[in-house]
Amino acid sequence: MQINFSAIKDITLNPPWSKQDFTLRAWQISQQLQQQQVRSLGLWLDDAAQMACVLLACFQAKVRVLLPPNLLAENQQWLARENAMLMDNERVATFGLEQQVEAETLTQPLIDPDCQSEIWLKTSGSSGEPKVLIKTAKKMWQEAQAIADTIKFSADRPLYVVSSVSAQHHYGLSYRIFLPLYLGWSIARLQYHYPEYLMSESLQAENVLWVSSPALLTHLNLKDTKLARCGIRAVISAGSPLPSETAQHIHDMLGCRMIEGYGSTETGAIAFREQETLWTPTVVTEVGLTENETLWVNSPWLDEPEIMADMVQMHGERFLLLGRADRIVKLGDKRISLVNIEQALQQHSWVIDCFVAKHPNQARPAAWVALTEEGLKVYRTQGRNAVIHSLRQHLSQNQEAAGLPRFWRFTDKLPRNSQSKILNADFEQAFLSQQEEFANE
Repeated sequence: MQINFSAIKDITLNPPWSKQDFTLRAWQISQQLQQQQVRSLGLWLDDAAQMACVLLACFQAKVRVLLPPNLLAENQQWLARENAMLMDNERVATFGLEQQVEAETLTQPLIDPDCQSEIWLKTSGSSGEPKVLIKTAKKMWQEAQAIADTIKFSADRPLYVVSSVSAQHHYGLSYRIFLPLYLGWSIARLQYHYPEYLMSESLQAENVLWVSSPALLTHLNLKDTKLARCGIRAVISAGSPLPSETAQHIHDMLGCRMIEGYGSTETGAIAFREQETLWTPTVVTEVGLTENETLWVNSPWLDEPEIMADMVQMHGERFLLLGRADRIVKLGDKRISLVNIEQALQQHSWVIDCFVAKHPNQARPAAWVALTEEGLKVYRTQGRNAVIHSLRQHLSQNQEAAGLPRFWRFTDKLPRNSQSKILNADFEQAFLSQQEEFANE
């Protein structure tokens, strides 16, 4: 495996951090970890470049890294149970600064592609109990290589990776840290939650890669003149389906590649697509159908094949995603895809985001809909029933009668988490509550 870390000039650009200073800092931290005999380290940093530095230091010191999804009490307790030192923004500022690093040490490779140091990823538990998934550094480098080879990213044309997703989760960890280190690219320091901040940071470089989510990209104002000056060459989106209209509009307006990634924390990257319906597995990933018509995958970074919760249709070596098995429900004698209902709803001009699932207490679909400004105006002037009538009429053009939601809740923004997921508890609360919620009311 050829890791192009040596090609990096500056690890990050705002403010700049040279590879030379980054390397020195990594060895200082590594030596301090070994001196203190640290075996487990909980990592929670705002700065992705610093996070990359600490990760590489941990790999050199053979320290296990724990990545909590947040620092709520339960995750603090998890770190304590594992005897993990917490490396946060305050501690990293001074940790190891007094270490003297020998010139000979600085000439040694900082990255070992075969490193077996572990990374423990704790999921947020959006659809059940949180899980702890264990990766090794070697597996993460293997995944980064597969992503680069499949999407055909080249180290010869370095990009500045600017992102709206958290590096505490697998998606951000892979694309914000391991992929740019593997390719020799620079890493934007912060997670930029809003399009205007992404655009501002993108002005730091001539060639930029955005790593984002449908939740942000669907809110992107393509008429903003600053976008044309951002040097965006490619956008990667993952976490949930990106509406095809959104992908097409971004591609047409910015002239950049629009890449969707499909995978999970358990599997890592599985497949990609660019403005098409079928998914292409990574160059080293095998896929197939189980007897229940769900997808199984196998990759070099998996210990054994993983069975997904997604139902698919195979088209040669590629596949069409039909939606999660638990999101294809049987109503009467009809099989209804909740994902298809969502996709149809999002084509209505009044809908900016939506989530459809079974009602908590009824065996019928329930739709939680975030309305556009136009939709909110109709809601306030003509009433709730007028909005429902229009949306049902729209859905009836391509949905079975059994698939028309019986229950509705409206808002101006859905409470998606950092992975663009809707928590089951939030959905249930919305439909068990008697009132709808709008942020500006």
